[in-house]
Amino acid sequence: MKLSSLLDKTARLFRKQAITRPPDQHYETDRQMLIRIARQFALLFIVILLLDEILEFVIEVLHFIFELLHLFIEAIEEFVESVLELLLNTGHHASETIIVNTVLVVMIYGLYRFYRAWPRLYRRSKRNRLAAWLRYKRRKARHWRARPRNQKIKLIAAYTAGTALLLFWLTL
Repeated sequence: MKLSSLLDKTARLFRKQAITRPPDQHYETDRQMLIRIARQFALLFIVILLLDEILEFVIEVLHFIFELLHLFIEAIEEFVESVLELLLNTGHHASETIIVNTVLVVMIYGLYRFYRAWPRLYRRSKRNRLAAWLRYKRRKARHWRARPRNQKIKLIAAYTAGTALLLFWLTL
């Protein structure tokens, strides 16, 4: 009986709360803040606990995507080869030579264009990353300044306790 009530309380703790106010962190109550932090640490705990399985899953998904890509490229190559054999009345070896040379020319041209565009793309990417980082910092600083002092203390205590428990678990 006690175990089921404990499970019900735990399920209620992690269930989404109906929020009538905007979901902005500025308007969240202390309980909502602590539940949000507990979810963050629970997710971090799960990621650390299952890191090797997560990495293996990602590698398997990437392997599957590359296999599908390889099959797609082989199908295109076979189609182009059969069209070349019919149109130019060539053999298998000549068709493959034409395809390889064409792909090499296209790849060299693409690499040249990428080489020419790289400095501009790098500058734009760097500028966008910096702007996103500054927006994030400003938003977090604005939320921090808007919080009352007691909520700041609770927030610091919750993150400190979560970090301490996580480090304690990692050092076991």
